[in-house]
Amino acid sequence: MTTVLEPERRQTSASKHRRPAFDRKSLPARYSGQMLYFMGAALIAGAVVHYPIDPSLYAIICAVGAVVFLLGTIVNEFVLADERPAVSQAFSLVAFSLLLSFGVGMVGGGIQHFEQFPERSAWMTPIGLLMSYVAFVAKDSKGRWRHLLSPFAAVVVVISALTWLGMISLAGTISSGGGHDHGSTTGTPAKPDQAPVEQAPPSKAPAEPAEDGHTSHSH
Repeated sequence: MTTVLEPERRQTSASKHRRPAFDRKSLPARYSGQMLYFMGAALIAGAVVHYPIDPSLYAIICAVGAVVFLLGTIVNEFVLADERPAVSQAFSLVAFSLLLSFGVGMVGGGIQHFEQFPERSAWMTPIGLLMSYVAFVAKDSKGRWRHLLSPFAAVVVVISALTWLGMISLAGTISSGGGHDHGSTTGTPAKPDQAPVEQAPPSKAPAEPAEDGHTSHSH
């Protein structure tokens, strides 16, 4: 009886000292993966819209957003997934995930900053919508190229066309020069070589009354 229970006792003691396995379905793991997705898309959305303001700065922000989104792809599709894709599928998965991030960024950025950049947002939003759908079909495990010719794909095309027509018509009523400049003042700054305007000297006090009760000024 003692010899039968001995292996079980050793297994139990060894399992107590074993580190718990990483739970891929835990809330912190899922939160981290989704946060990388959303942060990457948000950075790209801001960069693609504000690019004309400061091209060098927003090109860096766009690159950082793309890297963050790709990290989210690696975490969600390779680390947290039940089945990891094959090596041949990994490159296409990363490429279409990057294309999806730019599509989502163009849609979000175009809608948010339509008032500041009406003409740019009018074409950027529908193109981003079409790009995001094509990229999602290509990267999804259950997606097939036949889905690009499906009734739902026709609905996406119609919505994109209506979005373009609606935004381009509204863009004509909005002044394109009203983009926000992030920190500029409303007033025009004075030139550095411009001399300050001299103020007029204060008016003299009234003269003292004369002895006869009249002031000294002539009538």
